[in-house]
Amino acid sequence: MRRDDVLPIVVSLGITGLLVWGLVYFVNHWWGRLPKAVALMVFILLAVTVIGYPIYALARWSDRYLARVREAKARGERIE
Repeated sequence: MRRDDVLPIVVSLGITGLLVWGLVYFVNHWWGRLPKAVALMVFILLAVTVIGYPIYALARWSDRYLARVREAKARGERIE
């Protein structure tokens, strides 16, 4: 992992933390006011967002990392 990989990882962890905090706030203050059908749909959307975004960010990072590895191998450099 290179130094320029740290910022995307920190940003994705920060966004994940904010999403979890927002989810906790939403459940504590607004969840009881929603009809059950709406609550189910909101729950599914929130789960996809909270779980899916970090996975998507990690996949993007790994694509960039693998591209650098392939490029370094093509040039015959040592891979970090």
